[in-house]
Amino acid sequence: MKELSPEQVARMRPEARERYEKRLKIVKRNRKILSAVCIALGVVAVVLALSMTVLFNISSIKIAGTGTTYGEKEIVMASGLNVGDNMVRTNFKKVEERIEKSLPYVMDAAISKTISGKITIKITETKAAIVIASDDGCIIADAQGKTLAVQNNLPENSKLMLLKLKGGATATPGEAFAFSEEDEKKIYDQLVSELTAAGMFKDITEMDLTQQSSIKLIYQGRLRLLLGASDNLTEKIRGGIKAIEQENERNPELIAEVNLTIPKKVFVNPLDSLEPPVEEETTEPITELTTDTVAQENGETTTQKEEENEETSTQPSQENTEGNTTVA
Repeated sequence: MKELSPEQVARMRPEARERYEKRLKIVKRNRKILSAVCIALGVVAVVLALSMTVLFNISSIKIAGTGTTYGEKEIVMASGLNVGDNMVRTNFKKVEERIEKSLPYVMDAAISKTISGKITIKITETKAAIVIASDDGCIIADAQGKTLAVQNNLPENSKLMLLKLKGGATATPGEAFAFSEEDEKKIYDQLVSELTAAGMFKDITEMDLTQQSSIKLIYQGRLRLLLGASDNLTEKIRGGIKAIEQENERNPELIAEVNLTIPKKVFVNPLDSLEPPVEEETTEPITELTTDTVAQENGETTTQKEEENEETSTQPSQENTEGNTTVA
C-alpha cells in the first residue's frame, strides 16, 4: 500500500480518510511484525551457526557406573566420541547402541550431557549365564540372550547353564543369539519366562531341548526334571517347583529324577548320581587258540598218558619178581 502525503489525506472525504487510516495502521503493524520475524530468524541462524561450530562442543568425557571388564579408554574408544566434537551434530542414541554392540559385556550405556559440554557415559555390565554347544565351538550369552563371546571349547567349571539344542544356534558377539529352529526358540522363551517368574532360572544348570518330546532340565546339578512334550509346560513347571520346595525341606542334598510328564502328577525317584552308570572293562587276558596249539596240547596229553601206562605195566612185573625172590 502506497502511503499518501498529509496534504493528500486532508483533501480526502471523511469516509475515505477513515478507511485509509485504518488500512495504513494495519499495514504498519504487519511491517513491524515482519521485521521482528526477520530479526528473530537472523538471530536463530547465527545461534545455529555458532552451535554447529563454536558453541556446545564436548569439553570432557567421563565414565561412570559399574563394571570391571572394560577400562575407561576402551569405552571411550568404542563410543567414537572425542573432545571438541559438536554435541548438536552428534546422535547420542547411536553412540549408546555402538557401545553396547562393540562391547558385549555392556548391558546398558546411558549418556548424559551438560550445556558446558561435559559428557558422562554410565555403564551397566551384564554377566555370562548360558553356554550353548555348537558345531563351531560354543556360544557364551547372558540371561537375556545377548552373545558375549564365541569360543572353541566349552568352559570348565563355569557354573553356566548348558543349553542343548538339536538345531544349534548362530551368534555374533554383541547381538542376541539366533535359534536355527523356531520351535526350539518358542519352547526356550516359554521356559525362561516361567522359570524367571518363579525365581528358578538362576538354579537351572542344564536345559536339554534336543528332543521336543522329551524336554529335560537339571536343577542345581542334582535334580533332573523330566517335562516330556512341550504341551502344558506351565502346569508341569509349577508342579516341579512344588516338588523341589518339598524335597529341599526334607533333604537339600537329594539327588533324584523328578518325573513331570503327566500334568498335576509328580513322581520322585531318588538316585545315587545323575551320571549314567559306567560299564566295567574286562581285564582278563584273552588267549587266542590256533590249530598248532591245540595239536601240541593234544600231543602232550597223549605222551603223558602213554608214560603213565608204561609205569603201570612195569610196576606189577617188579612186584612179581620181588615176590618170587622172597619166596625162594
